[in-house]
Amino acid sequence: MKKTLKLMLTVVTMLAGINLFTVGAQEETIKIGVLQYVEHAALDASREGFVDRLTESEYGDRIEFDIQNASGNQSTLQSISEMIARENDILYAIATPPAVSLANLEQEKPIFIAAVADPVAAGVAESLEAPGRNVTGTTNAQPLADQVELLARNFPDAEKVGILYNSSEVNAQSQVQTVVPLLEEKGLEVLESTVVTTNDVSQALNSIIDEIDVLFMVTDNTIDSAISLVGDIAKENNVPTVGTSDVVVMENGLMTISNSYYDYGVQTADMVIRMLDEDLDPAEMPIELGQDFQLVVNEDFANAIGIDPESIE
Repeated sequence: MKKTLKLMLTVVTMLAGINLFTVGAQEETIKIGVLQYVEHAALDASREGFVDRLTESEYGDRIEFDIQNASGNQSTLQSISEMIARENDILYAIATPPAVSLANLEQEKPIFIAAVADPVAAGVAESLEAPGRNVTGTTNAQPLADQVELLARNFPDAEKVGILYNSSEVNAQSQVQTVVPLLEEKGLEVLESTVVTTNDVSQALNSIIDEIDVLFMVTDNTIDSAISLVGDIAKENNVPTVGTSDVVVMENGLMTISNSYYDYGVQTADMVIRMLDEDLDPAEMPIELGQDFQLVVNEDFANAIGIDPESIE
């Protein structure tokens, strides 16, 4: 009897220990590394939405954020990527360069992405439906066909459309390759001008601004970072801009069809929460598109170039 009771007590103690260990594991700190490529309104909003949603979630008091910004510098991006991948449990990459950098470095820890227009072309996913590796999240792919229709509908007399983009950004290249044929189908002549850094923006845009009727904006971190300059040059020459993100347009552009970049951050955070709740594999979580695209018009920009904001449709 004594031996039996002793054995039962031992088993109960072991089970209690396992239970306590499990509870303790559930309460461990979750370290989330956030790597943003460069500071501008759209990427900032994606970061804020992500952090806000997770902070208010049931995991909020357990999460420890490690927020880093590469300031658009490739060598800085590499060193920060190595550090953030090493020291955190979950990674959040905002924009294509951090997504590529972290995906190349880390093949096991979950990587969630946002503000990546073409994850497949960037090489971080096999497809949107089935990423096939440890990377998932949201894509900020513009509804390019809708943007072209927006341009054609509001500027039926336009003949030449300019596109300014960073030739070294795979994100931008992919969008340009898609949108140029769509513009040409409308009978529009497309003039492309490329940059490598923000230092090139003024010269590149001024080289085409006198010849174009509309400036089409792809989502491009370099151009978005210089939107104050880009918008001012466009306004000085009475050239409307069509496209890019909502926050960039509201900073210094005319109009776009866009999802909220804050909402992209929230949507990506919701994916992290689902992964934690349901023990999901990122490789099997589809990369999600934006959920609420709307027409966004900057009335101040419209008035500056002599367009009635109410006439835009």
